[in-house]
Amino acid sequence: MAGRLTCWPLFRDCLAYGISVAAVIGIISDNKVFWYEAACLLLVYGVYIVVLCFDLRISEFVLRKLSPCCTCLGSGSAEKRETQPLMGWNDTSLRVRGRSRTDSGIFQDDSGYSHLSLSLHGLNEITEEQRSVFAVPESDVKRILWVLSLPVIILLFITIPDCRRRFWKQWFMITFFMSAVWISAFTYVLVWMVTVVGETLDIPDTVMGLTLLAAGTSIPDTVASVMVAREGKADMAMSNIVGSNVFDMLCLGLPWFIKTAFVDTNTPVEVNSTGLIFISATLLLSIVFLFVAVHINGWRLDWKLGIVSLICYILFATLSILYEMGIIGNNPIRLCSD
Repeated sequence: MAGRLTCWPLFRDCLAYGISVAAVIGIISDNKVFWYEAACLLLVYGVYIVVLCFDLRISEFVLRKLSPCCTCLGSGSAEKRETQPLMGWNDTSLRVRGRSRTDSGIFQDDSGYSHLSLSLHGLNEITEEQRSVFAVPESDVKRILWVLSLPVIILLFITIPDCRRRFWKQWFMITFFMSAVWISAFTYVLVWMVTVVGETLDIPDTVMGLTLLAAGTSIPDTVASVMVAREGKADMAMSNIVGSNVFDMLCLGLPWFIKTAFVDTNTPVEVNSTGLIFISATLLLSIVFLFVAVHINGWRLDWKLGIVSLICYILFATLSILYEMGIIGNNPIRLCSD
């Protein structure tokens, strides 16, 4: 079944993504990143968070201004419009009165919990009788994967309290902190392993980032979006995908800021921006393509849109890899050791 999208969440996230990509292109165009440029990226991300906090008010204002001249969904069943008023940028009076935190693509009803949290962790469904993580799966394939991941399962079970359970309910801050610590540790190991493999096989680090590293870091976002899309929350699925890319682009400023403001204050970060500008410009075009494709598809998430997006991604990855390898263009191959 195809998921239905609304205009505002997609427009908001695509606009934020476009601004973040443009900011990164402007900063790395001279191959150097100074501390104030990195700080600007962090500031833009802070503004994005503030916008999300006041999303309802901002969306109502924008919809009032644009509704007379912009219509995203001119068709649709009456039943669908009654249950979900925000389907286009027309009929503002009905939509403004029916707006809630759910329409932003961020929150589940008015509870304050995110769609992602409820879908992945089942905060409203957890019970003390839930199956233990140490229970052996029935399937042979799952059993093999469970045995291979058992050391990590034990380590996480010991160090991260499950605050969904009644006994650990008040330990949620410890859960959050330890989760962030382990995510950082796993990310460091992942990047280190990818870098070593790339240097061993004489593959540029940018190519490794476009393939192995990008796939590894995108799998959790993909799984989360698929889960919420199956529950009929198409806006949350799209916001998760686009919003995670906004985070990736803008939070480049964090390591750059630490390096230039605390580690080496006299030297800017050197960036091989030739390939990065090409890739960033392509990402900027992909945002326009995504918005237009969704509009042409009738604001639905279905298999046709998925196939088109997959083909475009393969084309983008192929051209980017060929460019980074020096097969097309004049971009010289550079490894991390260079």
